[in-house]
Amino acid sequence: MNKAWLLLLAGFAVAPCAHAVAQLKERPADRYEVALQRAANTDISVPPAVELSDKDISAFSGIGMLACTTDSGIQTSTAFLVGAFDIGVTVAHTFEDSRTGVEATDCVYTSIDSLGQVRERIPISYVKSEWTGEAGAFGQPGKDVAVFRLSQPSRYAQKTMPLGRFTGDTAPVIMVGYRADIGWSTSKRKASGIAYERSAEGVNVARFTHDMDSRGIAPGAPVIDERTGVIIGIHTRLSERNGIITMSDWLESTLRNEIQQKAAKNDAEPGDSG
Repeated sequence: MNKAWLLLLAGFAVAPCAHAVAQLKERPADRYEVALQRAANTDISVPPAVELSDKDISAFSGIGMLACTTDSGIQTSTAFLVGAFDIGVTVAHTFEDSRTGVEATDCVYTSIDSLGQVRERIPISYVKSEWTGEAGAFGQPGKDVAVFRLSQPSRYAQKTMPLGRFTGDTAPVIMVGYRADIGWSTSKRKASGIAYERSAEGVNVARFTHDMDSRGIAPGAPVIDERTGVIIGIHTRLSERNGIITMSDWLESTLRNEIQQKAAKNDAEPGDSG
């Protein structure tokens, strides 16, 4: 399957930023050195997450908040729309009770405007999770991803988000999302930094990570390559450490099938513009 397939269907929702981290080094050892220097040197340390500018509002309108009801309470994550206005991606653990492991119920996708006002709340029709859809994947941080279908298309989102493969080469990135404790803030926040590959691998550690300030951003937020505007991964937190969930064969195949189903439905119902 052509790796550009999803990008062509999704469309570019984000204009590339004009600036990027200069002279990023490509050797693995150098990637960690760059990250360590950024953490140790306050002059070049990662800036804190900030509120979106007016210019960002339209570009990131396809990013929303997902909330699910569980026996332990409300679980939330950032989510984003891909390929169609009723197809979204987020982290899989939102749909599992963190204490009991029981499947969550009453999941809702919410769009919030720049003033913090709720513009729409759309129930989730169904969810496909890599944790439950692939044998042996449950609980693995690198497979903590899910695709969901909304009961109706988002009317607030102006653009869907382009999602592609991450090469693993060090990249300047931004991340956009909501706070996990949404009661304290209903505004989207944006952070910037560097994405790179970890030196250690294993099922308990995501292969890729980033050094962005994620303290005010919930898991599920898209990690976007500044140079291209393409999403290269999904932010998650692992024992107080950042992780990036990247495009897998399962995710690409699931999105492709959902988008094709959407196209087939539209062909069968010409009057449906959603």
